[in-house]
Amino acid sequence: MASAWTRLRGHQEQRALFERSMRNNRLSHAYVLAGPDGIGKRTFARLLAQSLFCQQTTAQELEACGTCRNCRSFESGNWPDYFEIGLPDGKTEIPLELILGSAEKRGREGLCFELSSAPLASNRRIAVIDDAQRMNLDGGNALLKTLEEPPANALILLISESPEALLPTIRSRCQLIRFFPLVQEDLEQLLLEKGMAANADEARAAALLAEGSMTQAEQLLNAELRDLRELVGREFAAFEAMKPQEVSKQIADRIEKISASTEDQRQNTRWLLSFLADAVRLKLRRITGGDLTDPLLQRMGLRCASDLLAMLIDRILQATLHVDANSPVRLVLEALFDDLARSMRLGPTSAR
Repeated sequence: MASAWTRLRGHQEQRALFERSMRNNRLSHAYVLAGPDGIGKRTFARLLAQSLFCQQTTAQELEACGTCRNCRSFESGNWPDYFEIGLPDGKTEIPLELILGSAEKRGREGLCFELSSAPLASNRRIAVIDDAQRMNLDGGNALLKTLEEPPANALILLISESPEALLPTIRSRCQLIRFFPLVQEDLEQLLLEKGMAANADEARAAALLAEGSMTQAEQLLNAELRDLRELVGREFAAFEAMKPQEVSKQIADRIEKISASTEDQRQNTRWLLSFLADAVRLKLRRITGGDLTDPLLQRMGLRCASDLLAMLIDRILQATLHVDANSPVRLVLEALFDDLARSMRLGPTSAR
């Protein structure tokens, strides 16, 4: 029998855990699937749901044939006992209407209402909440009521990259299942299979920096981000002679140009800082590896140069925290490049 699970990479331990629960008839009513963005948690949740609806497998198997009527209907998005909500485009929170229904029909539509209703075509109803950490307090409390008195025929799967942001009362009523980044080889294959990378070399280069995330790999394959990375590399190569205000303005302008929203701007700034940290680490590896032609090594000596570069990495990480704390991007970059330029000129003492 063909398996729909062939589209998933990795996460075999998590699949085995659910298989054991099904064999022992101990499937819980609610789970939090936790892990970094872009590693396949939502794909896993959908395959789990499809397996529970599949006609060709027993209640003790975690398998989906992909060809039976139930599987075909599920894969076409028409299965009446499956519900999935998430963060709509342009929103920062999951609207309460998706959980409880509109103001006119509050409690008579929405995810919680659907879960409380009897299944139409199978023996259970399954709901997936993507980006579950984006529920506001009202939405979280509404879901909590369903979790406190779960319908016997319902399964709730919450997907979150930040489970600590969920209400503690929600976490306490769900089993937490941790998911981990994809291995580099799996990520390379996915990039090629989905046509996101033009060739194996491009897939390998993106997978190397993507930290096991398809989302990050896709961003790294963006031509504008590649240009930004090359710009950072060029500017860092001439850091000791650069004018920090000009460089920070040039880079901030570039980030604004390629960003469609404030959140895009912050994410692209995080990428910039990641590229910059990689450039510093590369220089550090070259120096400690014995590259006697490096001007910084010739000017400062191995110990001072190594100490300086380590301090610069710490300063870049500090800037990342400032971006995460919603500090203005331009001000963060101005302060950062000013500190980096001064440190490169004066040595490790100034970076403290």
